[in-house]
Amino acid sequence: MALEVGHPEDVYGKKLSIARDLGIGPTMAARVVADRLYTIGRGKLRVFDISEPGTPQVLGILAGLGNTRQIEVRNGVAYITSREDGVFIVDVADPVKPVLLCHYDPIEVATGMAVSGKVMFVACRSHGVELVDVSDPERPLHLSTVRTGEAQSLDVRNGFAYVGIWGTSELVVADVRNAREPTITARLKLDGYGDGVAVHGQHVYVATGHHSRARKSSSPKTDDPGYGRGHGLEIYDITDPGKPLLVSRIKTPPFYRIGNDMWGVKIAGDHAFVHDTHNGIFVISIRAPKQPRFVAHCQLPETTHPHPRYMGKGALPGYVGGLALAQDHIYVAGGWSDLHVVPFPGVAKPVQPESDTPPQIPSFTPRRSERFRIWTCPGQVRGVAFMGDLAIVAAGADGVHLLKVWPEFETLARNDTQGFAMEVSVCGDTAYVAEAAGGLSIWQRDGDALKPVGRYKPRGRIVRDVKVYKPGRYAVLLEDMSIMNIVDVSDPAHPKSAYVDKGHGFLYHLGEDLIDGREFVVLWQLHGLRWYDLYGGPKPTFGGDEYRHRLGGGGSVPVGDDRLVAWWSGILRVKRGETRLPKEVGLRRLAGTRLHGRTQLIDGKLTLAARTFGDITTIDIADPENPKLVEQWNTPGNPGRLVLKRGRLVIPNGYEGLWVER
Repeated sequence: MALEVGHPEDVYGKKLSIARDLGIGPTMAARVVADRLYTIGRGKLRVFDISEPGTPQVLGILAGLGNTRQIEVRNGVAYITSREDGVFIVDVADPVKPVLLCHYDPIEVATGMAVSGKVMFVACRSHGVELVDVSDPERPLHLSTVRTGEAQSLDVRNGFAYVGIWGTSELVVADVRNAREPTITARLKLDGYGDGVAVHGQHVYVATGHHSRARKSSSPKTDDPGYGRGHGLEIYDITDPGKPLLVSRIKTPPFYRIGNDMWGVKIAGDHAFVHDTHNGIFVISIRAPKQPRFVAHCQLPETTHPHPRYMGKGALPGYVGGLALAQDHIYVAGGWSDLHVVPFPGVAKPVQPESDTPPQIPSFTPRRSERFRIWTCPGQVRGVAFMGDLAIVAAGADGVHLLKVWPEFETLARNDTQGFAMEVSVCGDTAYVAEAAGGLSIWQRDGDALKPVGRYKPRGRIVRDVKVYKPGRYAVLLEDMSIMNIVDVSDPAHPKSAYVDKGHGFLYHLGEDLIDGREFVVLWQLHGLRWYDLYGGPKPTFGGDEYRHRLGGGGSVPVGDDRLVAWWSGILRVKRGETRLPKEVGLRRLAGTRLHGRTQLIDGKLTLAARTFGDITTIDIADPENPKLVEQWNTPGNPGRLVLKRGRLVIPNGYEGLWVER
C-alpha cells in the first residue's frame, strides 16, 4: 500500500490516521443508528455491531442490491438508492438476517435518499426529487415529483426539503408539507456543484465540489480562476425555513477529476464532518457558524486503482463515498478501498436525531384531462408499442400489459417480469421488452395473451431500452447507462450478442429510424452522433461516420441525408461527414423555448418528450432552415417514447399512467 497523503496541517488541521480497515472491500456509504453500523457497497448491505466502536463486528449481510449509492435507516428499515438499479427497501430489525421488503422503481437514476415520517424522498438527478409513500414499506406508492434540477442529495426537516443541485450549483428548497403538491420556495446560488445536505438546528449545511462560480467557462481549463475551486462547505440560516440566508463558506483544497464526484456532510455537536471524494474527509468547527474553521482531516492512501481514461492518468488518493459517526470514531467509506476506522477521541460522536414534523399525505384524487383518456396501473408506465390495435405496455414494477385501448380501456393480460419493464418494441407479432435486471424478454401474441418465447441476459448489466427495426433480426439494447448491445434475435429461444459499443458519457435514447433499410444513428451524451450499419454486411458494425461534439442526449431525426438535433433552444442540422463545431454549423433558434427530451419524427413534425421536465414539444420542420414551434405543453408525469396511433397521440407517462388523446 502506498504511503498516506494529506493536506497542510496549518490550513486544514491535524492529520488523522486510519486505525484499521474492516476488510469488506469498496464501500459507498455508511449509517450509524444506536449500536449498529450499516454499510453499502458493491451491491451488498452489511450490518455491524459497534458496541465497541473501534472494532465493528459484522452481524448480517444482504447481497443483490445493485449499484448502491446512499442509505437511510429509520425504525428498523433501511432505504437504499442504487442508481440505475432503483431503490431497495430492507427490513433490518433482525440485524443477523436482513430481509428485502421491496425493490422500488424510481422515476430516474436513484442517487440521494432521505426519509421523513411516512415519506421517502429520492433524489433522481435531472428529474428532481420523487416523493414516495412508505406507510407500508413492502408496497411503496408514488406521490409526486418536485422538479428541482439535477438533484444529488437532500435532507428534510419540518416539511421542507433542502436539495443539493449539481450542474447549476444551487441549494433548492421545497415546501413538502403536502406530499402530493410540493412547491419550490427558494433557489440559492452555491459556489460549487451542490451535493450533500444536512439540517441541524437553525442551519442547513451544504457540501460542494468541482468548479466555483469564478470560472470563465462552463468547461474550464486548469488556468481558469474557478477551476476545481468549488470544493467546500456552505452554511445557511433557516430561521425562515423556506428562505435560507447565507451565513458563511469555508473552502477545502482545489481539486478536479470528473467521475467520482460526490461530497457530503454530517453534523455532530459543534463539528461538521465533510467527505470530499479524493480530497478525503475534513472536520470543521461550527461552534461559531459565521467563522467555521478546520480542526482535522484525513485523506485516503494513494492508489493505482484502474479508472476510466477520462479521469486522467497516474495514481490518485482513494475517494470517499460517505462517512458515519460513532463515539470517538469516524467510519470512512472508501469507494475503491474499504470501510476505514479513523479514531478522533473527544470530537467524533454519533449524529443525534432532531425533532421533525413530517409531511402530510392527503387522500388520492384521480387526475382528469379534457384532452386525454388516462389508464393507470400500480406500476410506472415507461413505454408503449402497438401490435395492431392492441397496446403492449411496459409498466415498470407492474410488468407487461396487453391492453385494449379503443373504444374503452380493457386489460386483456398482465405478465410479471423478472425486472422492471422499462421499454417495449414490437416487430410483427413479437414484442421485445427491456426488463432492467431481467434482461431482454421476447414475447409472442397468443390470442388475448402474451407468451414468452425467449430471453437474453447480459452478464452483470441491466437492459434499459430496446429498439427492433424491420425485418426484426436484431434487437438494439441500451445496457446500464452507456453500453449499446446489438443482439441477434433471429432465433428468439437463443438470442446472442452480435456487436457491442461503449461511448463517452451516458446513452439516453436509441435511434428511432432506419436509414435506407440498414443504418441507424445514436446520439451519445458526450460523444455525439454515430452511424451504425445494421443490415449492410454479415453482422452489425460501426459505420465509420460520426460527429464528435457534445449535443446532449435527446437523439436525432432525419431530414433527407442529414440529421436534426434539438439542442439548447434551437435545432442543429448535421450533415454526414460534418466536422465543424456546432456554433460554426449554426443553430436555428426558437427563442424562449426549452428543447429537451427524446427526439422523434411524428406526423412529419419534430416532437420531443422530456421525462426530465414533463415537456412535450412539437416543431414544424417543413422548412428545416426555419423551424416553427407548433406547441409546447407540460404534463405532471414523465413522458417516454411517444406513439401516433389512429391519428391520436399516445403517451407513456410514468406514474401518471398511459395517456391517449381523445
